[in-house]
Formats: sequence, structure tokens, C-alpha cells
Amino acid sequence: MRFNLDSYETVEARLAKFWEMFPNGRIATYIHHYDDSKVVFRAEAYKDMLDMEPVSSGYAEEIRDASPVNRTSHVENAETSAIGRALANFIFQSKTAPRPSREEMTKVVRTQEPRPDADLLTKFREACKKSGLDPENVAKQAGVDLNELTDSSMPKLRDAFKQMQQPQQPKVESGASLMETVKQVFPEAQVSSDEPKIKNPNEKASNAQIGKLRAMLMGTGSGPRSAQTEAVSEILNRTVDKLDSLTKGEANQCIKVIETRLNRG
Repeated sequence: MRFNLDSYETVEARLAKFWEMFPNGRIATYIHHYDDSKVVFRAEAYKDMLDMEPVSSGYAEEIRDASPVNRTSHVENAETSAIGRALANFIFQSKTAPRPSREEMTKVVRTQEPRPDADLLTKFREACKKSGLDPENVAKQAGVDLNELTDSSMPKLRDAFKQMQQPQQPKVESGASLMETVKQVFPEAQVSSDEPKIKNPNEKASNAQIGKLRAMLMGTGSGPRSAQTEAVSEILNRTVDKLDSLTKGEANQCIKVIETRLNRG
């Protein structure tokens, strides 16, 4: 349920009436309760600053994490609302506006944050499915409940999704097991030291060669593209910006070197 905040009187308006009627009066506020999660204020209104007893009082509570605003201003919000209630409990409740102050109703609105569009949640679930992720696990990682999801929690959900979406480096038990896997995936690119010299070494490396080289580099821990090009540059003793620029001879040379290293491992 939504509220029209313009229908509610502000605490500032009530205070203006109070000071006009009681220029020597006073408003006193006290923290009635405070802990890590919430604060409760008590406000008292006095007709005269020398009066010993207040003519009215009011309480207000605010939860620290109830909204983004409260994470920085829950104390101030509670104090203001308490003053508004103390004045309403005296004679400063508007005859034309509802009893709660606008500040009190703002708190109600803050706790009723808009929920994300249903299409957005559907797209989120589809993205998780395509990435092989469980939406509930992503939500758990983000610290949010999909059943109670609000617009303000969507950034945390997106951050958790991006973090869990990062590809994991393959685990290789040994160099020999990696070589066996590479040979199965790239059979046409197999090269051994006792094979005759590769034909047309200056031609552009084949996709099979590049694919095999990438797989072997991943097995040595060179996951990121930048690490792969650095490793190849070291082998060829020249700067290589991308693996696709290699010739057949260069790719073959890199494969042999890495194959030797893995077999030794």
C-alpha cells in the first residue's frame, strides 16, 4: 500500500505552531534505548522552559538497517519522529491531516521498497541457468532472500552473480594426464618430437594448434590471456600480443616446449 506523503503534516510545521504559542517553552529529547540494531527516542514538550513536568511525551523507534537512509541517519530519524509524536499528543495534531507526522509515514514507505520487476527476476534466473549457477546459491552468497527481494538488494545480487560466474581454472593432477586430455580433444593437432618437420611452418597456425596450445597453457597455470601471451613470448624470445598471430612453426615450437615441461612435471 502506498501513501501520499503530502497528506501528512511535517514535524517542522508542528514545531512552528508550538514555538508560536509557547515562545518560552522547550522540547527535550532522550535516547531511551540504543544498541547495534535499533534506537528508541523519547521526546517531551514543556510549555515553559522552567516547568518541571512535560505536558506531553512521545516515543519513536528506528531500525539501523531498515533502509539505505537509516544506515546513516537512523538516530536523527528517530529523534524527529519522537518530537512529532510528543507534539501530536499535546495539541498540535492537525485537524485536517492524519495524526502521524510525515516523517513517521516516510518510515513506513521506506520499509515498503518497490520489488523488482518480475521480468528482471526471470532474466536473473535464466542467466544463472546459462552459467550453470543455482539462483538460490547466488542469493545466499549475496545475503538476500529472493522471496523478499527489493530494488535496493539487486546490486548485491548482481555482484554475487558476477563473482560466481568467473571461470574456474581447471585442476590438473599431472602433466601426463593433461597431455592425454589434450590429445583426446585435439587429435589432429598432436605433435611429438620424433615426427618429421612440420609442413609450411610460416603459414598461420591452425585453430587446432592454437586450441591445443591454450589448453596446455591453462594446465601450466597460465589462465588469463595476458599470462598466456607472456609465456609464449618467453618461449619464442619475442613479444607476442595474441596467440592467433602465431605461425604453424611457432605454435609447434611452443607446444613441444610446454609438452616437455609437463612430462617432466
